[in-house]
Amino acid sequence: MFTISKLLLALSLSLTYLTRAFAENLTTNAIVPISGTNMGSIQLPNGDTRLYYQDRNNGSIIEVVISNAFTIGVYEASLVLVPSSQVRSNSPVAVSLVADGDTFLQVHTFFFSPENVLSQYYWETGVGIQGGADCLTCVTSKGFVGVAGSQMLYAMASSATSPPTLRVGFVSAGSPNTISEAVNTGSGWSVASLSS
Repeated sequence: MFTISKLLLALSLSLTYLTRAFAENLTTNAIVPISGTNMGSIQLPNGDTRLYYQDRNNGSIIEVVISNAFTIGVYEASLVLVPSSQVRSNSPVAVSLVADGDTFLQVHTFFFSPENVLSQYYWETGVGIQGGADCLTCVTSKGFVGVAGSQMLYAMASSATSPPTLRVGFVSAGSPNTISEAVNTGSGWSVASLSS
């Protein structure tokens, strides 16, 4: 009888400890594991954050949705934006945002394909995600080739013009000693190298 009462006491104490540890764990923020190489980000007019990074394990580009700055926001979701078959290993990632006041209209993600073609996926209000080899409005369709292995890539968008202007800087295989810029002012993509 004495052994059973000790066993019940020990079990009761163990359950109390485990219950408290579990409850404390529920109130502690969990770390979201991310293992990436290169990344870009934007902040939406309402403070929400979008991160885009190339996954170190499978090579795809992942979009991470966060409700605000890390100090006050929380992780909400993540998804594969660009399949690994369309992304060069260790590709740089550049992102731009087109907004109209408090409303975001487009989010553009740029990277290099395995063949070093400057490539794009974008999200647009009312349309959704566009991208890949069949996207005729994407810079991908123009076949602008970057220097193999180059990590130089930037993206800008201006809502000051209508339609918005998109600019993407990279090192072109056609002009490897300078920066080139792919530009779309609404009538399609063109490319030019930096000159004096």
